[in-house]
Amino acid sequence: MVYWRNIVKVVGALEIVIGILMLLVPLIDILTYRSITMPFLLTALLLIGIGYMFQRVEAKPLTLFEGILVTAIAWPLITFEASFPLMLSLRIDLVDAWFESISGFTGTGFTVLTGLDYMKPSIVTWRSLMQWTGELGVVVFAMVLFPYFHQLGASAYGVERPLKIEATFYRTAWRLIRIYLILTISGIIAYVYAGMNFYEAFNHVLTTVATGGMSTYDKGYPVIFQRAPLTYIPIMVLMFLGGMNFVLLDRLLQGDLRRVWRSEEFRTYLYTMLILSGLTILSYTFVDGYNIWYSLVAGPFNLVSGMTTTGFNIGTIAGLSTTTKLILISSMFFGGMVFSTAGGIKSFRLLVIVKKIKYSALSSIISGRVEKALRVDGSPLSEQEISQALLFTIIHAAAIFIGAVYMTIYGFSFVDTLFEATSAAGCVGLSVGVVSPSAPLGVKGTIMALMLLGRIEYVHLYLLIGYIAGREIVKVIK
Repeated sequence: MVYWRNIVKVVGALEIVIGILMLLVPLIDILTYRSITMPFLLTALLLIGIGYMFQRVEAKPLTLFEGILVTAIAWPLITFEASFPLMLSLRIDLVDAWFESISGFTGTGFTVLTGLDYMKPSIVTWRSLMQWTGELGVVVFAMVLFPYFHQLGASAYGVERPLKIEATFYRTAWRLIRIYLILTISGIIAYVYAGMNFYEAFNHVLTTVATGGMSTYDKGYPVIFQRAPLTYIPIMVLMFLGGMNFVLLDRLLQGDLRRVWRSEEFRTYLYTMLILSGLTILSYTFVDGYNIWYSLVAGPFNLVSGMTTTGFNIGTIAGLSTTTKLILISSMFFGGMVFSTAGGIKSFRLLVIVKKIKYSALSSIISGRVEKALRVDGSPLSEQEISQALLFTIIHAAAIFIGAVYMTIYGFSFVDTLFEATSAAGCVGLSVGVVSPSAPLGVKGTIMALMLLGRIEYVHLYLLIGYIAGREIVKVIK
């Protein structure tokens, strides 16, 4: 049985978090001597007021099912609410505003806006803040801001971030924010040193650490790369770190390199990236015809951006050959590591699938001599964990395929729609031009659905499956 009072109170706390974040827009207006963006100020106050009223509701800790339900409700709701001040401030239609909000909070990085070069700094920074907070998780910030939330909303946190660095979810949330801030501050310093101004560095760090990819310019990061090419080095480093498991990032910051290297998932993540980077360089050079120096820079950068699901790019993506696009599609499909800001199926699931195939092949050849239990880092995996890894991969691939096939009815090639669908479902943001301000409504709707479903890892589908199967609770393991 679902107790809606529990859900209302937790959603109310999230409303307050979003309201507080929106107050940063008028604050930035004041700091930059611009007129206050009233739609953001009024919406912020409204959300904080609604959230405060919801906090007066008596509630109990969420059950697992209620935690999943909160996640399924909160993501469409928050992105929809955030679209109104954006729509009113920029005088764009609601669909485009909602698209931009979904892309922001899911950390995808697609955009249907133009005129970023001359837009108010507060609005541009809001896009970056959506990615920075959305990818870490609004629930994480609620866990820190509200003393009671770690007890009431632990299940909602567990759906988004099912692993813990500390003994409790509350202390884990604090540790995650600490790691996030260290990477953000270090990145700003590195970006400024490499040639960005503070405004560019601040915004691009927020979207790099969050593996989001939104930029301050209509043409994206290439504008900065042309002026300050060395910035690609710290960006690549932060993209790689952003795609890493937070547990391993914590160990890395403590200097425990041995623990990081012992992780089988980390080695899978690294080796997959190196192999695909090598293939990208070869394809750039021998298929697309670029010179070796450009291939060595643009190839690995775009590959790392795709695999970490960040979305920055060097050079054009639309003009690349089908071969290169397919390599980038593979990288976006695999994605980064679990318990990170990256999307895709994640390196852990890739590792499980590869091990399952290997063990199955060996078992058919050497009957009875192969250990049946799959192990990762020495720990055995249950059949349920293996099945969930396989199920998620199948659902993810099916969603991408269905979305890609549907978008071909608008006249795009299947390779291009497959690229765009994989980018959307993996919350990447790399584009070959299918997504644009003039894209058909059906294309925008498909991309919006894939971004939401991919970010919360198809929670809505699990709920539907659970309901059809008899309203049984479906355990979602990220």
